[in-house]
Amino acid sequence: MSAADALRVVTLAAQAEMALVRRDAVAGPLLSQAERAAEGMPAGPLLAEAAAMVRGEPDSEAMRQAALSLCRMALQDAQADLL
Repeated sequence: MSAADALRVVTLAAQAEMALVRRDAVAGPLLSQAERAAEGMPAGPLLAEAAAMVRGEPDSEAMRQAALSLCRMALQDAQADLL
């Protein structure tokens, strides 16, 4: 994995995190995009689970909080890969 790939995942995961915090409707698509970008990286499964949660119950507060936690963990993993 190149630094550019890791940077892309960091950027997408950070955007998805902010969308989840803001309760923005684009959180699901952003998580899906981050998931695809993170295939083969340690952050990939975390983003996949977060995206599945958002797709399953988009209006649930508990789901949003869990997806936000997974997204933050994935962001940390991607940042570690970048460094």
